[in-house]
Amino acid sequence: MHKIFGDPLRDWFAALLMLLLMGAGYFKLLPGYLSEGMLLCAAVIGVFPLLKNALFDALYKRRFRFELPVGILLLAGLFMGKFLEVALLALLLLVGSFMRLNFSWKD
Repeated sequence: MHKIFGDPLRDWFAALLMLLLMGAGYFKLLPGYLSEGMLLCAAVIGVFPLLKNALFDALYKRRFRFELPVGILLLAGLFMGKFLEVALLALLLLVGSFMRLNFSWKD
C-alpha cells in the first residue's frame, strides 16, 4: 500500500531525505536562497509520486481518485511559494501511507 517507487527501502529513503532537506531549509543551514531550494526539493520529492500515480490512474484507468485534486492543490502551493508547508503536507501523506491509513499513495 505504501509503495511509491515500488520498493519500501526507497520509500523510507525518500521520507528521510525529505526530513533532512526540510531541516536544512527550515533552520537556514545554507547561505542565501539555498535553504529555500532545499525546501523546494523536499516538496517536489513528496508531490511527484502523488501526482504521477493520480495522473496515470485518471488517464489510463479512467478512474478519478481524490489524490488528483490534492496533488493539484499542493502544486498550487508550490507556485505560491509555500515550500515548507507543501513539503510538510507531502511528508504527512507519505507517513500516513506507511501507517496504512491510505491517504494518498497507490494501492
